Amino acid sequence: MIISFAQTLLATKECIESSSTKQYLDSVTIIRDVHGQISLFIEPHKDVPNDKEIWTDLQNQLSSKLGAYYSGNTWISGTQNASELLITLIQEERISATWNQENTQPHWYILERRIAKEVWTAAGTGNPPWPVEAVDRGEKPAVVSFFSYKGGVGRTTALAATALTLARYGHRVAMIDMDLEAPGLATLFSPESDGPQATKLGVLDYLLEKPIHDSSWSVRPHVQTITDQTLLGDAGEPLRLLPAGVVDEDYLEKLARIDFQHIVDKQLDERLCEMLNEIAQIGGSFDFIFLDARAGFHDLGGVAVANLAHAAVVIGNHSRQTWAGLTHVIWRLARPLAKQDEELPVILVQAMAAPQSRPGANLERQAFREKAEDIFYNNYYTLSEAGMVNVSHETPPHIPVVVEWSELLQGDIVLFARDETPEEAARLAWLVSSLTTGSYEELAERICHLFGKKLIRK
Repeated sequence: MIISFAQTLLATKECIESSSTKQYLDSVTIIRDVHGQISLFIEPHKDVPNDKEIWTDLQNQLSSKLGAYYSGNTWISGTQNASELLITLIQEERISATWNQENTQPHWYILERRIAKEVWTAAGTGNPPWPVEAVDRGEKPAVVSFFSYKGGVGRTTALAATALTLARYGHRVAMIDMDLEAPGLATLFSPESDGPQATKLGVLDYLLEKPIHDSSWSVRPHVQTITDQTLLGDAGEPLRLLPAGVVDEDYLEKLARIDFQHIVDKQLDERLCEMLNEIAQIGGSFDFIFLDARAGFHDLGGVAVANLAHAAVVIGNHSRQTWAGLTHVIWRLARPLAKQDEELPVILVQAMAAPQSRPGANLERQAFREKAEDIFYNNYYTLSEAGMVNVSHETPPHIPVVVEWSELLQGDIVLFARDETPEEAARLAWLVSSLTTGSYEELAERICHLFGKKLIRK
């Protein structure tokens, strides 16, 4: 029988569990390389007989069970085939297997060797540019990532609408377009964001230029300031915006040189943290920095939502494709190997929901909420010592903010006056009102609540 990649770990476990060798094992580390092939690092008990046939029999069983998925490599601690350097590397990088139990032997570990998607497959804590305690003290802004597993569900619109709402209430907000493969945030606010007159650089240029020029290259001149009172109201705070970059004839060549997969170096997270620190110092302190994250399991999207953020707004519609992806995203944001209660704060948004006037709308919303509750209880919430689910939130994250589908908010959203006609002024006023009330105002309030802030007009 030929086994598949998904069966290799449990097949290896079953092989060892059923072998006579198990009685000699203190721990087993299953190493799965970049091709998916299995190698083993074994730490036997101290009193194991010095008999090579023990390990030869095990290797034969592994070869029979795994077939081509067995690499033929089994390293035994305390023998000549396992160097001290090899042992140290394995022990530093392995993690406990999901089936490992503290009081039984052998102890099980897993060591995955991946080419990409490390940020999505790792299970530890994030690495934001400053600790959340600095946010709680009001010393630093909260970094909030807006993420959707599928595109086209209104992620960028939700970010812009929430930023506008907060700014109109007097909060200082910066927006950063980190969707480098499909940038679009800047086009909402300016007719020159992607045209021949565009001169502003952005995130892509920072990642490319900063390693070359170091301190002589700054992101500050490229951060746009939005002061239009039609958008912000009379008492609103200016918005700041850093675009992804100008999509010109050089854009793809720049993009082709960014090491999203840490093949050349592992500096992507560090450089993005440096960029956020530079932006946080512009024009006084911000209350929030919003990141427009790439949709799907993209490496940069994973960095934005799982590593850099203090909280995440996760947006999706009620479809099987969306839930298949969001299940893993919610698991990842729970940080399953971190300490209890250290999950990343999450706000769930049901996007493109059927309007209440449509038959079946309430059934769709109920189905979305039930599915969300099931996924959060199984993948996100932690268990207390009494075995009860610990939902330590005033509004639990599985309860979504519902954003209704609107035909008038589809297509190209333009948050600037295209001409000076009364019709254009009325269009813009209606659009701003739609984006700063109702569900988007609720979303802004939920974000404020996460960080002890209020949504109160000046």
